[in-house]
Amino acid sequence: MWLLVGILTLGVLYMWRINCAMKAVPDEARQLSPNRWTVEEIKAAYKKNMETPIDMTKHLPPKQSRRYVIVGGTGLVGAWIASHLLARGEDPKAVRVLDLAPPAQELLDHGIGYTKVNITNELAVEKAFEEPWPATAASLPLTVYHTAAVIRPSDRLQSMLSLCSKVNIDGTRNVLSVAKKAGASCFIWTSSGSIGIHRPKFWIMPWATEPKRVVQVLNDEAKLPEKHEEFFGNYAVSKAEAERIVRTADDPENNFRTGCIRPVNGIYGTGSENNMAITDIYLRNGGSPTWASPILQSFIHAENVSLAHLLYEQRLIEQSNPSNPNPKTSGQAYVVTDPNPAIAFGDLYKLLSTLSKTPVSFPALQPAPFLLLSYIVEAYAFLRYNYLHWLIPAIPKDLEQIQPALFGILNIHVFGDDRRARLSPEAGGLGYAPVISTLDGMCRRLVDWNILAESEGVRVKGVVQRLGIEVEREGVDVNVVAPMKV
Repeated sequence: MWLLVGILTLGVLYMWRINCAMKAVPDEARQLSPNRWTVEEIKAAYKKNMETPIDMTKHLPPKQSRRYVIVGGTGLVGAWIASHLLARGEDPKAVRVLDLAPPAQELLDHGIGYTKVNITNELAVEKAFEEPWPATAASLPLTVYHTAAVIRPSDRLQSMLSLCSKVNIDGTRNVLSVAKKAGASCFIWTSSGSIGIHRPKFWIMPWATEPKRVVQVLNDEAKLPEKHEEFFGNYAVSKAEAERIVRTADDPENNFRTGCIRPVNGIYGTGSENNMAITDIYLRNGGSPTWASPILQSFIHAENVSLAHLLYEQRLIEQSNPSNPNPKTSGQAYVVTDPNPAIAFGDLYKLLSTLSKTPVSFPALQPAPFLLLSYIVEAYAFLRYNYLHWLIPAIPKDLEQIQPALFGILNIHVFGDDRRARLSPEAGGLGYAPVISTLDGMCRRLVDWNILAESEGVRVKGVVQRLGIEVEREGVDVNVVAPMKV
């Protein structure tokens, strides 16, 4: 009896030690991001972005007068690339989006093309690329931006890799092959900074002060994980392999130049019909219970990501000129991030709670019990996917996210270092100078959210609301004087 009590006591004390270590912020991380946002700073930035929003147009590379295929152009990054191409003067008839769903109506109204395609089907991709172009664009050189991806941050078991690899690896291989056959001279692919994250270890010795690899800096020189079990999860495994395929396909002798942009993990911003940015998820869910408040991570606005893609295209086009003296940039990958130090998730929670006109709350939880739970959820997911899908029910989506891989990307302090991308073309860089800071970018998102909440209404927890008035619940209209739409 006493032995059992002693073992249980030691187990509880060990879990308490793990819990404390997961919540701690090491000095190394604090030094890289020492300052937290204040309510006054947040309100001032919101006011500034309401009155004088940042205009990216003047910061974009010049018009290139080419044809553009944007694979995944309905997503957040792809939609901004399309918008920026139009903003700098490219012919809308020379811009085409390939995706499973159409882009925003605003882009279609400007005259860009759209073709529905599943990139895992190579024949479908070939057919999409073979569609005729308008006469004014048919003879222009071709650039392909490939931004499509399946993002599943919770999976890490190799037996479940196909859930990511079918789109992220096979789909990329299909698009790359067809783009080369179609005569593209520039192929720019959206990678992920997460491929540089090494899986942390939270099960520390009782006397250790912090989990192993809990602080990581992502830059172009850092060594990437090599084995499957060294990556945080399957998403990173699939993106790393796809990046390798894209980079090795670089073929300057045949005028086919490739390159990759590695945005740090947290891409956010306004735009796209299917915005899965963390800011929007929190707004639509009315917040979330969380244990991540002290965690420090770099974020990047989707417009900054788009800017990096356009700059890379400019560098690749310049290299087509035999007299260009700049160092070779094709076949490479560049980390990019916002122009400020990493923020704490607590900064994000404070911003949303301060500014959102729809309700949000972030009740504090302890991480260690959920770390234990994550192994149970992973075992269930493994059994269902590999053996018992016909017998046992699916895991609820919210619970399905709580697997060990989630902690491998959420509970570590991650800092993006994009100094190489910021170098001038003469020094081998992209000339990347991000315009939108994380504070400005998130305030800008809240301006748009609040305006929509006041005018048309927004969906929060499955209920469409306008200024707190319930308008529609689960698709059923409520009798009000002025029905709203989403």
